[in-house]
Amino acid sequence: MRIQAVLNSDIVMVFDECTAYPSTRDQTAESMRLSMRWAKRSKEEFRALNNPNALFGIVQGGMMEDLRQESLEGLTELDFHGYAIGGLSVGEPKEDMNRILAFTAPRLPEHKPRYLMGVGTPEDLVEGVSQGVDMFDCVMPTRNARNGWIFTRFGDIKIRNSRYRDDLGPIDESCACPACTPRAHGDDRPAYSRSYPFHLQKVQEILGAHPPPVNTLFFYWDLMPQFREATPQGPLAPCARRSPE
Repeated sequence: MRIQAVLNSDIVMVFDECTAYPSTRDQTAESMRLSMRWAKRSKEEFRALNNPNALFGIVQGGMMEDLRQESLEGLTELDFHGYAIGGLSVGEPKEDMNRILAFTAPRLPEHKPRYLMGVGTPEDLVEGVSQGVDMFDCVMPTRNARNGWIFTRFGDIKIRNSRYRDDLGPIDESCACPACTPRAHGDDRPAYSRSYPFHLQKVQEILGAHPPPVNTLFFYWDLMPQFREATPQGPLAPCARRSPE
């Protein structure tokens, strides 16, 4: 808590243990209750520091609904500024992740921000928003992009595939990011064609880690306002994109 106060974090997270997967019921319960004790101590220290920022609790409990409920109820009693769902996307099957997400997210206090930690793909974001999640964080989109796996509006692109060796088109034809738009006025060519990051990645040039993340970050940045526009109109439609090429 003192370190986060020095950093002046806008959102301060309680100290918790991310329960490993797989874990037995006893291991999961012990881990969740340890996090609960730490959450109480974190809030006490947060108050002692007179931190003016927000403090979020983190719901744990592994893949077991009753332990998630116990964690949620205990954190709600402590009354945090917002609530996070932790311990997902740690190796469990996607079906289990979505099951726990569907159980936990709608039960979080409606008047407080809901934050899903460490998730994920564009499809994961759609699933999270459909369950009432407001906030996300994840290293996977840019990590994948640095290694040639790019998320786009029309599906995933594996830029190291030989089909992109001579491809002079933009990474994403609908994208307005600096990597996909023309470099100069009157020039229709994209700043970086698909063949360029293909070449850079193949020769293991460090610059090959630049254009794909730029495109991916812009895609995510553009995706979030679309969620805000869609949700007042009703439930989100399923996110269907092509498989990686």
